[in-house]
Amino acid sequence: MQESEKYLQALIKGNNKTILEIYNKFFPKINSFIMRNNGKEDDAKDVFHDALMYLIAKHKEKNLVLASFEGYLFTICKNIWRSTIKNKKEWVMKDGVLPLVEKEDHLANFTLEQKHLEFYQEKFQLLSDNCKEILSNYFNGMSYEDIMTDLAYNSINVVRQRVFKCRAKIVQLIKADTRYKTLA
Repeated sequence: MQESEKYLQALIKGNNKTILEIYNKFFPKINSFIMRNNGKEDDAKDVFHDALMYLIAKHKEKNLVLASFEGYLFTICKNIWRSTIKNKKEWVMKDGVLPLVEKEDHLANFTLEQKHLEFYQEKFQLLSDNCKEILSNYFNGMSYEDIMTDLAYNSINVVRQRVFKCRAKIVQLIKADTRYKTLA
């Protein structure tokens, strides 16, 4: 059984031993990310728990097939935390007090953002392997020079052209899907 499927099944079935393994293996990275981004350990625990609950609900809704459980979990946690930070900034009043906000509203917003991400990832998978590699490097902040060296291109201009064409291709794939207008 693939690791991702093992973890998803453990969450669904409540397998405490494997759930503890998930916490021990993945929580430290999530905790570190949140602490580096103005959070506290309690925030990290809340985000991690919310992400696991999201995974359970999503897997029950449609049988998830994940290439990387860790990558998907980390992305969900990052999105929840970024959404939390964004909402906190919007909620701050002049005297520095946060008004009470329903957690369900926050999770509803996160769910919508996550659907957008999943739609994008679905279209990203339709790209050529070369485009996936170029865009992954580009969106992860790799410079044109580093991409040129890493992928053995002849010049930076060639890399710029490939990035432009690959970005145009994913935009075309997204806009061609009938679901695009309902998500926009």
